[in-house]
Amino acid sequence: MPSRWQFILAAVALAVVVAAPLVYSAHQNTHMRNFRVVEDGVLYRSGQLTPKGMDRVLSDYNIKTVVTLRVARQPGAKSPDAWEEDVCAVRGLNHVRIVPRVWGADEDGEIPAEQAVQEFLAVMDKKENHPVLVHCFAGIHRTGTMCAIFRMEYHKWSPERAMSEMQLYGFAPEDMHQHIAGYLREYKPRSNALGK
Repeated sequence: MPSRWQFILAAVALAVVVAAPLVYSAHQNTHMRNFRVVEDGVLYRSGQLTPKGMDRVLSDYNIKTVVTLRVARQPGAKSPDAWEEDVCAVRGLNHVRIVPRVWGADEDGEIPAEQAVQEFLAVMDKKENHPVLVHCFAGIHRTGTMCAIFRMEYHKWSPERAMSEMQLYGFAPEDMHQHIAGYLREYKPRSNALGK
């Protein structure tokens, strides 16, 4: 029969085995929020990283350009990720802020988000910008939509396949706002993607 100390030792060992992955996962979620590889060496995606997480991603993946889809909530206020601009400047990296816009057509039939899409594609078209990290706050909605456009534009994915990947990374079907889904279903890739 096992002694009391053997039982305690076994319980502690089991707790460590169970807790270690949970602690690691919590650490990753804190510092590396929703970080994913879209195309190795070309595009990476995430939610808002901590300074420690940003430092790690920039170093580990040799990021040359950070594209943020975040803006200040109040006019004239600093964006909540403004510190990234300083980090990029110190490292000699590009920092591009793309203002998220409405995906539905306005009263003139124009889609305001088209400007943001064109700005994102202009960054991606230039190989000297690669590797690129694109992020918003959670790394799900704005980032997911831009990554879906990237997949359709450069990998020739269908809208359905691109939207399925969005859902795989946290974009719930009920989040698939009608305007975003409509925009993605109607999106027509250009023929000169990445100089091809």
